[in-house]
Amino acid sequence: MTRRRRARKSRTPVLEPEPADVQAVRAALNRAARRLNVLELIVLSAAAIAALAGGWLAALLAVRAFGLPFRMTWLGASLTLFLIPALAAFLMHRRRQATEGKAAGHKSDQSPEGDVE
Repeated sequence: MTRRRRARKSRTPVLEPEPADVQAVRAALNRAARRLNVLELIVLSAAAIAALAGGWLAALLAVRAFGLPFRMTWLGASLTLFLIPALAAFLMHRRRQATEGKAAGHKSDQSPEGDVE
């Protein structure tokens, strides 16, 4: 047998934020967003530099081992080292969004447990 719980009224009054508080929160959120954008550019730049360095090393090894042209091998290896992880991250992000969307749709189809008698 299940019991229904009735919602209790809150005894604490709801306080409306003052305009100065709202402005302070907005300013803090804007600063945080700018800092995150700068951090994103730093990480992206580090990834590009790492891809260039890895491509250079791969091209150097490929020239010595297989006699391939250095510049074209460096270009191809650098692009490969930069684009394949980016594509993998993008696909993982899309898959995560799709599973979250399905889970949210599945939960909304079910009736709440409190309504079962």
